[in-house]
Amino acid sequence: MELELLNYKNVLSSNWSMGRWMRTGNSKFQGELISCFRSCMRNWFVGMFALFLLGSMWIFYHETSEPYLMKTLPWLELFPLGSMGEENRSTDVDQPQIKATYIRGKEAVEQFRNHLACFSESGKWVYDPTPRHLPWNYLGDAFASTCDSRHKWTGPGHVSYEQAEAIERDLDGNISAWLVREELKWVWQTNSSCPFWAVNRDDLCRRIGSRRNVMVVGDSLNHEISWTFMNHLVLNGTGYSRLGTNNRSTDGVYEMCGDIFGAGNGFKVSFVRNDRLSPVLFPTVNWERNFYEFPWLNLVDEYDVKLLLMNRGAHYEDDVTYAQALRNIFTILSGRFPHVRVIYRNTQPGHINCETYYRPLSERQNGSQLPDNYHWADFHRQNQLAAKIVEEFQYIYMDVETMLSLRADGHIDKGDCLHYCVPGPLDLSIQYLYNILLLL
Repeated sequence: MELELLNYKNVLSSNWSMGRWMRTGNSKFQGELISCFRSCMRNWFVGMFALFLLGSMWIFYHETSEPYLMKTLPWLELFPLGSMGEENRSTDVDQPQIKATYIRGKEAVEQFRNHLACFSESGKWVYDPTPRHLPWNYLGDAFASTCDSRHKWTGPGHVSYEQAEAIERDLDGNISAWLVREELKWVWQTNSSCPFWAVNRDDLCRRIGSRRNVMVVGDSLNHEISWTFMNHLVLNGTGYSRLGTNNRSTDGVYEMCGDIFGAGNGFKVSFVRNDRLSPVLFPTVNWERNFYEFPWLNLVDEYDVKLLLMNRGAHYEDDVTYAQALRNIFTILSGRFPHVRVIYRNTQPGHINCETYYRPLSERQNGSQLPDNYHWADFHRQNQLAAKIVEEFQYIYMDVETMLSLRADGHIDKGDCLHYCVPGPLDLSIQYLYNILLLL
């Protein structure tokens, strides 16, 4: 006990002596210590300022070259796009937003919509004969493959499906030609402020997500979109059979991206034919006007749909009827399915004498030249009307008309200058969808 007490006194004595030395001890050493501390603090402030300056320059560069593509910022995992700023500070449910996304606030919404407009309005069709993989028509109706059936190359036989990716080499083994249809060699090129990225199939799978099912609703143009979408997702044609035009309501049939998420954890791409996007409860067909309306709203719940890709317009109705129908269905969707992400794709017009074109147009065809019975000249006006309504309901508007109005080439044949062969110009719609998902 006495030994422990002695040790305790020694510790107190030592601590008291150290404190006294710090107060009254060697002034030279104290000066060096203070000088070192000041130097460390100065270096720390200089380092932090340099880091701040470099970070500001990096952000400024990316905001000027890619004003909305800020996905590479490391803190976006903590603060999702649209939440940094006014979103979390406001409890106003009426503030501008893109429904079922993290995009909130007037500035974020405007930036997003301007970026999508940049995709459509800043670009041009550029010839690119570089060999690359194409999404061949494994799942769509055979009529959409007629362009490949007609296409021949100088080698033996016909070119179709993977065979069309064959390349011709010279005597030195260098690629001399890519043996595909000419309309497949054109790509949409935007300016540097809104890069239009080529589809990365695996990344597209992940952007949609495990068990996040997709539904495509609309007319025969969107039917082709559903085939094109799935053709982008399948790795090859093994194990698949075609989904024909008569399959007007499907649950998706096939699981997509099971190789990414694991079997049973992929997603499906369903399609429902409804030319008016009407909320019917039973199938309705107007044979005289060629209107098909199959029920689909109940299937959004049944199929657990997370992404809805919609379109109407090729089956013409007057502006008042058209606008009322859109507002009606968007009102229903907003109330019943606020969690579903809605993308409305506008309608591209057909082209006269499409069989004579083998490359994109330099400007869209004059509306006065288009046939009156199909109302193709009215599509542009109704697309503008749809854009305002989609924005009013805070959904996403996909403008493919601006790009595809220049693609008189690649149509089915002279008897069908509205639908495109698959693959073909319609692949741009899936590329557009992919670039939208990159922003969300």
